[in-house]
Amino acid sequence: NDVVALRTAGYTGFRLPTLNELYRSFLVFPITTSANADLTPEQLKGIEGGIDLTPAKGISFSATAFFNRLDDAIANVTINSITRQRQNVDAIEAKGVELTFNGKLADFKLKASYAYTDNKVKAPGQQFNGYRPAQTPRHSASATIAWQRARGPSLAASLYYVGKQYEDDLQNDVLPSALTVDAVARLPLGHGITLVGRAENIF
Repeated sequence: NDVVALRTAGYTGFRLPTLNELYRSFLVFPITTSANADLTPEQLKGIEGGIDLTPAKGISFSATAFFNRLDDAIANVTINSITRQRQNVDAIEAKGVELTFNGKLADFKLKASYAYTDNKVKAPGQQFNGYRPAQTPRHSASATIAWQRARGPSLAASLYYVGKQYEDDLQNDVLPSALTVDAVARLPLGHGITLVGRAENIF
């Protein structure tokens, strides 16, 4: 109805290894990551369900829960202290929740989102079995507030948060959580010309 909407989806897909993953090794001192010409495509199966609420004009909430399984996932696998290699692992399972909010009042708009993702590598017999994949935070969020006059100037500020994550498959190298703020101002000058100023990663 006009207030509540329910939705669900099932999907499948695949991703071919990139040329870099197949043939290009690289060095980030002191660690060398080797390519692997024998990589096979990743294959995804997933399902999700959600609810959308519109309790009043200009206000909406959405919530989505999902479960994905990525078979033959390509990962940078640690061989020794100075060597990693791109390899297919059995699978990565990801489940989580995404929340969004949109609101508008007069000339002001607010948009916010939050995602929680519980990812685990399925690789029986490997040291990283049950670990979180590299560079995958559990928590991430963003919020944008904007002011815009009809056919006039506009101001907006955006906040982004990403939680702690790991650089490597064995969870030895921690990437701390990060919080950044961006801002943008637009001033229409007429005749199709607009002056735009941006400040990124303010803090």
